Amino acid sequence: MIQNICIMLAIYTVRGVVGLANYWLAFEKFFVFPSLKQKKAKWIGIGVYFVINYLYEPMIHYGPLSLYYVVLVLYLVRIVTFLWAGYGFDWTYMALALFYGNWIDCISQNIQIVFMENISGGFYYAFEADIFVMLTEILVLCVLIVLVLLKRANILRVYFTKLTTYEYILLFMVNMSFSLMEVRIFELYKVTASVRVLSAITFILLISLIIHIIMVREQNTSMNDMIGNLKEPMKQITDSYIEMNEKNTELRRFRHDTKNLLFALSSLISDKKYEQASEYIEKMQEEIEANKGKAFDTGNFIADALLESKAKTAAQNDIIMTVEGNIPANRIENVNLVILISNLVDNAIEAAMQVEGEKKIEIQSILKKNIWILSVKNSCVQDVVIRENRIETTKEEKESHGFGISNIERVAKKYGGNLKLSCENRVFTARATLMLMA
Repeated sequence: MIQNICIMLAIYTVRGVVGLANYWLAFEKFFVFPSLKQKKAKWIGIGVYFVINYLYEPMIHYGPLSLYYVVLVLYLVRIVTFLWAGYGFDWTYMALALFYGNWIDCISQNIQIVFMENISGGFYYAFEADIFVMLTEILVLCVLIVLVLLKRANILRVYFTKLTTYEYILLFMVNMSFSLMEVRIFELYKVTASVRVLSAITFILLISLIIHIIMVREQNTSMNDMIGNLKEPMKQITDSYIEMNEKNTELRRFRHDTKNLLFALSSLISDKKYEQASEYIEKMQEEIEANKGKAFDTGNFIADALLESKAKTAAQNDIIMTVEGNIPANRIENVNLVILISNLVDNAIEAAMQVEGEKKIEIQSILKKNIWILSVKNSCVQDVVIRENRIETTKEEKESHGFGISNIERVAKKYGGNLKLSCENRVFTARATLMLMA
């Protein structure tokens, strides 16, 4: 009895650690979920996860029957508290946990079918099943680690699609149905080794199809990110255009009335009402100032509208933003221009907002024949370490500088250029170089 409990605890400790590692790798490296900064809540989630993990087997086989289904349900979704604490409240995680758990069980079941020899050795009931599940979870962990290494080496970049709750449940039911059917066939019929292998191959094909549904390449993910990232900048451009159009209308009205205004001013001076004339001039200056045109004039209307919107956001956060140089008007697609400027400037604003004291963003555009260089410098809290054009700092600092870096690089590479990151004396610089067609 004591021996069985010790073996059971050892197996479920390994399974608990490996299972948690699998979820952490999946959510941190492959899903596109923003991580919350709630360390205490995460540790509570991990604690709940391990408590349920350890209680499951003893309660299922040695506990009262009335608690059987309660413990079973808790066990199936034991990771959800950790996911809620780390990545926000989302009911989808319940379905995802059910799908993942059933997926692991189905894989282990088919491994067990192929290697049908009994390895229980007189240990506790379900020892054999637990061993195969543990080996399967370790196998999944190894696959995830290999994928992470391939991503770091820029050999293969893949992500996991966030499916809907309905889609996860549908996949769960497909897996579960196949698994139950498989078990029933093996219970009712005496199957040969070739049937076992055929059953395992069929399941491998099913798993391959599911993996194809879940796993997407970087290009597809980048396209979705690009569409999402364009929504806000395009709204900003539209709002800035409407505002500038209203200002231009008011300015045209003001210019139309210039003769009358000058005649009134001349009359005040002729009557030697200098004080009233002075007040009149001040009001005219205020009117001109209120209805002045664009804040920036780079030669590209879309860039001007976008920069004006970003400048307002910067001003609201006490950030001084300056723009120098011309931006090409017809030699870069508008979509790529918006992606480039919005991501570079948004990164700079996010980083500068964290600085105490003087906050600056300096944007410089250099256009020489077919080469366009867009440089954005911003104040930052501290110097960051950059290796292989990637920020090697804490996650919080990465979020300040790294949002949209891959989108910027994609645009630069599309135009035969590159993105260069540097940081010195608490000034972070992102320098995008593009080769434009003549």
